[in-house]
Amino acid sequence: MNVSVVLVGAGLGLRMGGPVKKPFLQLHGKPIFLYTIERFSQIETISEIIFVVGPSEIPILRDQWHDTLYAHKVKKIVPGGKKRQDSVYNGLCQTGTDAEIVLIHDIVRPFVRKEHIEAVINKVKESHAAILAAPMKATVKETGDNLCIRRTIPRNKLWMAQTPQGFKRELILKVFDQFKTEEGEFTDDAEMVEKAGYRVEIVPGTDDNIKITSPEDMRLAGALLING
Repeated sequence: MNVSVVLVGAGLGLRMGGPVKKPFLQLHGKPIFLYTIERFSQIETISEIIFVVGPSEIPILRDQWHDTLYAHKVKKIVPGGKKRQDSVYNGLCQTGTDAEIVLIHDIVRPFVRKEHIEAVINKVKESHAAILAAPMKATVKETGDNLCIRRTIPRNKLWMAQTPQGFKRELILKVFDQFKTEEGEFTDDAEMVEKAGYRVEIVPGTDDNIKITSPEDMRLAGALLING
């Protein structure tokens, strides 16, 4: 079964600040995007990686990283769109027609584990749509407009969505076509699939699959690398 991966890294990175986009930040001497690509390229069933970035980053990647990316199964570098779902859709449209499953992953989640990637792929084989997620550990409160607590939400059924999120290729393209003119913004790809009325299953993950979006996350990422 052929699996394609769409790695999304076209965001502006406003929370991080500074002139360098998040995927290109150096983590122990190597850009974040390369850590992530290496995690996926080692999976045997993955046949191609589509890397979605800001249009201004494409020349740099093609000039300076072409050989490295190609060696790690990156077949295409695609410009992103205005919103995240636009960027994902651009990547999806470039996946090979022979791919049965597509994984969508944030390029700034470099610590995703090999066994979790494979677990998502296996779950999609069974159920058509699945996402990696970590169980909620904090106590969650719902409040009213005046910040007065209305209720405590039981956390045993709450999960923190992560990526990769995996789908049968035919299904995810159908759903994106359905919502491509939608004005609102979806927070993740599973939300779109859920809204279309399809079942999405959870694959339990771990808290170390962090998304690097702030300077504090960079410090945590450095510690995770040191501690293995």
